[in-house]
Amino acid sequence: MKVLSFILSVVLLSMLSSCQEKDHAMGQLKGMFTVTVENVSEPYDFFESGAVAIPDDATEAGPATPGNSFTFSFHAGKKHLLSFATMYGISNDLFYAPDGMGIALYDNGTPVEGDITSQVYLWDAGTEVNEEPGVGPNTGPQQSGPNTGPDENGTVRKIADVMDGYTYPPVADNIKVMLTYDGDNMFTVKIDVLSGSSTPISPVAWVVHSAENPLFTENMVDYGDGLEGLAEDGNAPGLADYLAMHSGYVSPVAPVLWVLHHKNEMPIFTEDMPDYGIGLEKLAETGDPSDLFSALEADKYDVGVVNIPEGASEAGPLFPGDMYTFTFEGQPGDYLSIASMLGASNDIFFAFGDMGIPLFASSVALNGDITEYVMLWDAGTEVNEYPGAQTSADTVEGGNVRMLDDGLPWPEADQVIKVTIMKN
Repeated sequence: MKVLSFILSVVLLSMLSSCQEKDHAMGQLKGMFTVTVENVSEPYDFFESGAVAIPDDATEAGPATPGNSFTFSFHAGKKHLLSFATMYGISNDLFYAPDGMGIALYDNGTPVEGDITSQVYLWDAGTEVNEEPGVGPNTGPQQSGPNTGPDENGTVRKIADVMDGYTYPPVADNIKVMLTYDGDNMFTVKIDVLSGSSTPISPVAWVVHSAENPLFTENMVDYGDGLEGLAEDGNAPGLADYLAMHSGYVSPVAPVLWVLHHKNEMPIFTEDMPDYGIGLEKLAETGDPSDLFSALEADKYDVGVVNIPEGASEAGPLFPGDMYTFTFEGQPGDYLSIASMLGASNDIFFAFGDMGIPLFASSVALNGDITEYVMLWDAGTEVNEYPGAQTSADTVEGGNVRMLDDGLPWPEADQVIKVTIMKN
């Protein structure tokens, strides 16, 4: 028995020593981690843009003559405006367009529809001296060819303010512009050249925007982005190409919630299951992580929120070029999960998988760019709309949390966000 007791003592001492060594090793690996979250999306100026060059019922590009029309469609949300431009054909540099503000597409959240001709004006681009307009359909301006008229070096003005000595029919005598809402954030515009019109119109360049004056500013010189080519020669693609380079989806990144947990725990959500009801819905729909933070803190998780961009003094989302930084203490066995709303969405959020990612692989700490582990998730709480075209619909979905899969043209996660981690 003494021999057996001695052997057991040796084994117990060995096990104790091994545990102490393991604890000591883990203690050495334990340390502070710093995570940086950046909004790396392109800072586009406009939401959507395009050009229509082929008249309705035609097969080739060209002007729309009296009795014909141009039609184009686009997506837009409640804060968006529409601007477009088309050449007044029998002139040197005149064009039809809304004013610099653009045309509001929603009225208190309700899509605008109907005849919007009254919001369209005849403008002088101020780039070529006006000459006597043609006097009938298809007669053309009184110059020998494109760009042969004398340069004006003027400003963009309503033709009513130019007083060049010539007479121009009211807009409504030449064209009719109708706006239709097609549903699902899509609108259609049809520009009819009336059968009694004195002029054809050129192909149309259009843009959906939030800020004012995307095409020109009244009483200022032409921007030099392609309007001159459209107003003088009907060259819509030139202006459209410029607009396309500056159009696209832009989204802020909402404040980030982070939480440390153990393997196989799913503190924020479970894939293909309904939202837990502890705050993810609020985070995914409004960007506010406070309820989820409180719930996880009450469950004794090591949890935090970062909401002040680097260099800022107040809380707010990340716009393109901004970043958040946060730190925490971690050790082997810890897993990290994050959640942050994709701002220009109804209920989409950034996160790792539902079980997060481990801070250590064996004894090697996670380090470097971990954006590849970030995915876009749909909280399943509100029906999605066209990317960036948020309205006040707020339609309850009653679905499951799942990877984003609605077929709409959302960006990839790494086109919007970059996440890096470093063990200090």
